[in-house]
Amino acid sequence: MIFHHFSLFQLCSITFVALLLSCQRPSLPKERELTDYFQLHQLPDTLLVEIAEETELPETGDPIPNSLFFSTVPPTLLQEIEYLADSAEAVVLGHQHFPLGGESEAYWVEVRQFWFKHHSLLVYDKARKTFTDRITAAEWYGGDGGQVLIGSWIFDFDGDGQKDIVRRDIQHSMVPDGDTVLERTSESATLLLWKKNQFLEMPLPDTAATIRQYPIRTLW
Repeated sequence: MIFHHFSLFQLCSITFVALLLSCQRPSLPKERELTDYFQLHQLPDTLLVEIAEETELPETGDPIPNSLFFSTVPPTLLQEIEYLADSAEAVVLGHQHFPLGGESEAYWVEVRQFWFKHHSLLVYDKARKTFTDRITAAEWYGGDGGQVLIGSWIFDFDGDGQKDIVRRDIQHSMVPDGDTVLERTSESATLLLWKKNQFLEMPLPDTAATIRQYPIRTLW
């Protein structure tokens, strides 16, 4: 009889523990990593990244928490963006990511701060799971005395099957000249070829022709 009561006690204990385990809270969803905020896209033959007019609807993108973005991307990749000194005021949007070749991908991110607008391609190494480089694709910043406007054409420039970048740069300024103010505009172009898992700046055969062939919209 004693043995019978002891076995019944064991059975009740096991049942109670099983009920406790079944009532445990479900596991929390996995926190999103930075790369989760970008949709995978297959690029068209040519992608033009440029700054939209103020009257146009803004580009859609997945809002990224500031703390996640600025803690994940190495500071050395962002230090050239001078107006991002106070990252708390920045709005970060993830657009898309696409393959570059091998273990590398490009992540297109937009950062807005006040009226400044910036688009970068972050180069991501899938094997090392880290961002290794940043390329400015489009930008609009400056003040009353002068502004800088950047836009980029992304396509296979040299016919090797990899995406390259022709980046256009327009410098605009208002220069006092006696009783008048002179408006000055200068344009340039930069060629970035995808070679050896990185974008390398290469000389253009004809800069003037490249400027004419790959225009970007102006905001003046």
